[in-house]
Amino acid sequence: MKFKWLAIILFTMLIILALLFPSFIFPQPPLAELAEAREKLSEAEKSQASEYAPDLYKKATILYDSAMVAWAKENDRFFFMKDFSHTKTHASKASELAILAKSTAQSLSKKTWSNYAKRLDLIDEQFERFDLKYKNIPLSQSLVKLLAQTRLLYHEVSVAHENGNSALLKEKLATLEKNITQLIGFAETTMADFFKDYPLWKQWVAIGIENSRKTNETVFIIDKMERLCYVYSKGKLTHTFNMELGANWVGDKMLSGDKTTPEGVYKVVKKKGNGQTKYYKALLLNYPNADDQKRFKENKAKGIIPKNATIGNLIEIHGDGGKGLDWTDGCVALNNNDMDKLFGLASENTQVIIVGSLKPLPVK
Repeated sequence: MKFKWLAIILFTMLIILALLFPSFIFPQPPLAELAEAREKLSEAEKSQASEYAPDLYKKATILYDSAMVAWAKENDRFFFMKDFSHTKTHASKASELAILAKSTAQSLSKKTWSNYAKRLDLIDEQFERFDLKYKNIPLSQSLVKLLAQTRLLYHEVSVAHENGNSALLKEKLATLEKNITQLIGFAETTMADFFKDYPLWKQWVAIGIENSRKTNETVFIIDKMERLCYVYSKGKLTHTFNMELGANWVGDKMLSGDKTTPEGVYKVVKKKGNGQTKYYKALLLNYPNADDQKRFKENKAKGIIPKNATIGNLIEIHGDGGKGLDWTDGCVALNNNDMDKLFGLASENTQVIIVGSLKPLPVK
């Protein structure tokens, strides 16, 4: 009988406690904290925290998973023995770390994209410099292919930057930088080697113009770098013509078939009118002169050129130019209108000075 009344009293007390303090008898899971943790993790992921703040994001994810495990564990216990304190603690810490991961990711992302922009701006400047200073430099087949691939890659990376594709930028930007550095390096090395003869070129031109002034004769000066033909009469510049060169114009001509326009002091030995040349009109030069022949023999002796090589000849200033590219086998080509004018200014023994450049190597 006593046990029955004791049970009734206990049951009544439980009912009263349940009415007055329901959470004490029926502990509730921290649903609000769990929902907030999920929301903060989602925000962190949208901010690419897994990429820019991976450690913080991973810890926040682990804490959230721990909260869910703790919740599931408590759900298996008898109702008045449930304790969701660990679940709540884990969920709250997950939220805090997710918020930190988001802010860290946003900060690092901003810096990273700013860095991407700076690197692309530098590459753009390098391409502009290459196109401005080195676009006419003859390239090997492999470098022509590399240049084409680099231009395509530059377009691809630029589009990726505009579209916010960080994965592609991270994967290919370094390759793009390596390629353009290789191309610029080749061009700069080529030009540095090319300009070694600049003091000699400068001397040839100064003497030629001075002789023109003293003798009242005409001299033609060919600037390979600028693709310009200058006419001096009585020491003064009277005409300037655009021109095109041998397809492999960088450097001095070494042997027959190298498609290089020679450098040196020459003279017109024959004027070929229309019908005497397949290139409209032409001025035949005395290449190879004595200096060319001496250098050719020395290069053979040094093994720089093959022993069976020949020196070549028939270097002319001729017409049929105006193609917009270097295409001759070593001659200088003008469009036919300009060739008419130059032809009229020339005579046999007119001096022709061909130099790499009238200006020194540009500073980087």
